[in-house]
Amino acid sequence: MAKKRDILLTVLFCGFIGAMAVLIAFLPKQEVSVNEKRTLAKFPEFSVQKLFNGKWEKDFETYISDHFPARNFFASTDSYYMLYSGRNGSNGVYKGKDGYIINTPVKCDEEKLNANITAINNFVKNTGIETKLIVVPSTGYIMSEELPKVHTEYNDGEIIDDIKNRAENVEFIDIRDTLTENKDKQIYYKTDHHWTSYGAYLAYKKWAGSENIEVRSDYDIESTDGFFGTTYSKSALWYEKSDSIETWEYPINVTVTINDGFEDEVCDDMFFKEHLEELDKYPVFLDGNHNFERIVNNDNDDGKKVLVIKDSYAHCFVPFMAENCSQIDMVDLRYYLNNVSALTEHNSYDEVLILYGISNMCEANDLAILQ
Repeated sequence: MAKKRDILLTVLFCGFIGAMAVLIAFLPKQEVSVNEKRTLAKFPEFSVQKLFNGKWEKDFETYISDHFPARNFFASTDSYYMLYSGRNGSNGVYKGKDGYIINTPVKCDEEKLNANITAINNFVKNTGIETKLIVVPSTGYIMSEELPKVHTEYNDGEIIDDIKNRAENVEFIDIRDTLTENKDKQIYYKTDHHWTSYGAYLAYKKWAGSENIEVRSDYDIESTDGFFGTTYSKSALWYEKSDSIETWEYPINVTVTINDGFEDEVCDDMFFKEHLEELDKYPVFLDGNHNFERIVNNDNDDGKKVLVIKDSYAHCFVPFMAENCSQIDMVDLRYYLNNVSALTEHNSYDEVLILYGISNMCEANDLAILQ
């Protein structure tokens, strides 16, 4: 009896493996995972060298993993199993309250943080341009009441204090209190790590206060549902409710120039509404990540000329400040490989604004290029 059972199990197992092999071979292949917001692996190109050094086998395993039948179902099932078996946060995000999916605390790399602070100090010393610095706290630090009962402590406050104390000849714009005081409204997205337009507006008001600028409040606000952002993609909790995203617009005559190292792309709007048709709608602000972007306010010749050194938190922040400036140049050091100091020599900037999320300040070394 036991022998028959073993034979049956062997046949079923081999049948399952065979069926999966057939499905992998003949099912249509997706090029992009919409939920994960990434390009899926292509079938690896074979060579004898890759075979013997193990690279082909590794690439083939990645290909199989990316194109496994019902992959989304199995990935999501695993994430919910981890969640309901008491391992919330095991994949780098917490499923919080009220629909929030929140990144676990930043693991600060002291070496990278020191390098970034040193790079900022050297840049300010070398250029002599008035420089302001904004560090955006994480969702979990500000919206702590939305976290699950069991979670790791968020040390954003200590990290930001350290940056504030060690950044030399820089005007540090501390936005922690103003965000905390206004968290009765949604200042961070529920399915994404970025702040909302309202959160960015609060930070903009702090920047405007440092400039003695009076800000407007009469924005044309448009809300779009169906937003699934970065934390949603990372979590594989793909049965959660979507978020909504807002654009805050006002009449302004601008010329926006985007350059990724090739020809300039020129347009007359800071909001790229075609992205609102996608799951990840955040690129509606300034078309997402680019090497270099220039916004010229054609109605304000007397405003400041500002260089913004930034990560993606700046994308919904900069459209607010565009009204107060004659020109804003945006540099993303994850992609911009030219010398930033040389850029300042060829442009008469009145001010530099460095705007980074706490994660990139602690875990990335992009700012080192400033040296």
